Amino acid sequence: MKLLKVLLPVLVDFGVFWAVVYLNMPDHPMRIGEIGNGNLYSLMAYFSFFWTLLLADGVLTQYLIIIPLWNWVKHKGASARFIAGGCIALVCILFAGALSYIIWLPEDGYSPLFSFWWYMTEIQAVYWIVNFVVLYLLDRKRTSADSEPAEPEAAA
Repeated sequence: MKLLKVLLPVLVDFGVFWAVVYLNMPDHPMRIGEIGNGNLYSLMAYFSFFWTLLLADGVLTQYLIIIPLWNWVKHKGASARFIAGGCIALVCILFAGALSYIIWLPEDGYSPLFSFWWYMTEIQAVYWIVNFVVLYLLDRKRTSADSEPAEPEAAA
């Protein structure tokens, strides 16, 4: 079950992102030169070229950070879940801001910086929401399967 908790959420997330990139390819072909332009297509080009590296990073993050955090939070109350969610949201905002600042060109003004920052935050938020929904569904299915009797009682 632990292997399923590590792989399935990451694969579902990457499947969603792959579908978004794949559906946009006819309108905007992905080229290596697109990376670093500071727009959504540059992020999609990065994903389409480096998906294996990103997948490995996602699996490692899931195994080393998210699964222990999930196991800790699921046994705590609502306040612990709220605090964990707030911390994840803060990390998403900070990482999105840092990455946006790195690829931002100051001569373009602040609008592209804030626009890309918003895009990156949305993408990360969707990733973590889908991830936790899949983990919740896996745990819910396991607990409902654990509560059912293994064998039906024979009628006398």
